[in-house]
Amino acid sequence: MKSNQQNIMVLWYQIRQGVEWRLRFASERLRVFRYKISGVVIGEKSTFQKGITFIYGWRTRFGKECVVDAYAQFKCPTSVDSGIQYNIYIEDNVFIGRGTIIDSNLSIKIGKGTFIAPYCFITDTNHRFTSADIPIRSQGWEYKPVRIEEDVWVGAHVVIVAGVMIGKGSVVAANSTVTNDVPPGVVVGGSPARIIKYRPGYEL
Repeated sequence: MKSNQQNIMVLWYQIRQGVEWRLRFASERLRVFRYKISGVVIGEKSTFQKGITFIYGWRTRFGKECVVDAYAQFKCPTSVDSGIQYNIYIEDNVFIGRGTIIDSNLSIKIGKGTFIAPYCFITDTNHRFTSADIPIRSQGWEYKPVRIEEDVWVGAHVVIVAGVMIGKGSVVAANSTVTNDVPPGVVVGGSPARIIKYRPGYEL
């Protein structure tokens, strides 16, 4: 009798797990479908978790096999260069961590195989503050493209500001602020981020 009860419990657990997996799969496919009909370009086998936000999603493009974790935000409120088709251009096999915000009014491009950890902020927009006689809020904006090349690891809570280029194979330590270009194959950290060391194979 005890053995039969155990078998029934195991069978029930397997059935429940199977149903839950199918529901999660169906929910994810529904999310992808909803994003696509809103204009987001999504490559094959890319997956999206819950709570992701797009503002003017038709200005965002994902390559194949990307993974976007929950509550990430992709914001393209304006497009200051009509010659650029996608404000946010993400190549194949990129991971975007939970709660990360990518905010573009011009152009942000992320290379293939890049890993962006949770709660990062990436923007191509900055306030102007050149005049002491005009409130900063009234001085307008400036826009500079951001480029993150392939195989980059961006640690958690990193801020990447307008005009920055991060070279192939580089690593940005958690809690850093990247304000200047980063050469290929280096580890940088701090606020502002500075070179800590070169990765093996990238030494000068």
